[in-house]
Amino acid sequence: MLVSTIGYQISQNSDFDELKKLLLNHTKRAYLVGGSVRDAILGIGSKDYDIEIYDITPDKFDALMQEYGAVGVGKSYFVYKLKNYDLSLPRTESKSGYGHKGFSVEYCNDERIASARRDFTINSIMVNIFTGEVLDFWGGVSDLMAKRLRVTNPKTFSDDSLRVLRGVQFAARFDLVCNSDSLKIMQKIDISDLSANRIYLELEKFFIAKFKRRAMELLSELGLDLKLFGVEFDERFIQQISSKIHTHKASFLYHLINYYAIDGKSLISRLALPNCYSISYKQPFLRRVSKFELLKIALDMPLCQWLGLDSKRRIKMAQALGIYEHKFSPNIDTSAILCVGKAYGDELKRLRIQAIKDYLNGCN
Repeated sequence: MLVSTIGYQISQNSDFDELKKLLLNHTKRAYLVGGSVRDAILGIGSKDYDIEIYDITPDKFDALMQEYGAVGVGKSYFVYKLKNYDLSLPRTESKSGYGHKGFSVEYCNDERIASARRDFTINSIMVNIFTGEVLDFWGGVSDLMAKRLRVTNPKTFSDDSLRVLRGVQFAARFDLVCNSDSLKIMQKIDISDLSANRIYLELEKFFIAKFKRRAMELLSELGLDLKLFGVEFDERFIQQISSKIHTHKASFLYHLINYYAIDGKSLISRLALPNCYSISYKQPFLRRVSKFELLKIALDMPLCQWLGLDSKRRIKMAQALGIYEHKFSPNIDTSAILCVGKAYGDELKRLRIQAIKDYLNGCN
């Protein structure tokens, strides 16, 4: 699709009608920016929009936002939330201290200069919501079409080390390959200053992304496979991950932990991941499956919840056995078990195993 067509479609989007009315008497330079433009070019729908507004001074912008009932979400950054719009003034950022809050922010009314603060070129494209004019100072469109991940501004990219992990999740989401110059820049950046939570928020996007191979190759080239997960990804593991069906955000860790025999509990703790990821080391792992083994697992959960149901063959087996959406619940008369304590548990387990065997014999 031609980018000029994209620009026209964005300018005609009825979602912007109300905003245009609000801004009409104040500026004709209001741009959809960042991931909103990238996703529009890729045909990915969105109802949340980042809008950068020019030709309005910070004081006037603050007054307008208060008049419209917008909520400030970082006044020093000139950002306001109004319905599904994030409205901001153009700005430049320069490193002035430690960490992600150590930045000096200045108002900037020049599109080219303001767009240079974007991390990657694919996020630097701008579209005027009034006219549909596309501004692409850094070649983001061609990079997006070529599936290329490229740093926008080599001089300032290292100011925020989180950008390295953002690059990883972009590679995973959009099937991107990092160009050589950008890779060299990213390889020099230490991410040790990042909090566990900031790291997790980027990793989660990688965990649920479609093109994990791209991200794993990039993590390996950056040495972050060892730093984050304690192992160096080999090609066999990368191929294994690429071939699996991933139904849960914990699926990647499930396969990682079992492939490399990692202490899963320690890994989850070290990465400070939420408790929902504990299933990655608690659920059973089978290299080969049989109907008997699937039914054993289904005693505790429907197999659609099992992270090991990661291939079409396994899914078909579960569906054929009727345990894809339902647990296997044999009719066992527990009142006949006369023992107590551990002996009771052992006998119940024996009866459940026998029920599986009887069920399979009945199927033959």
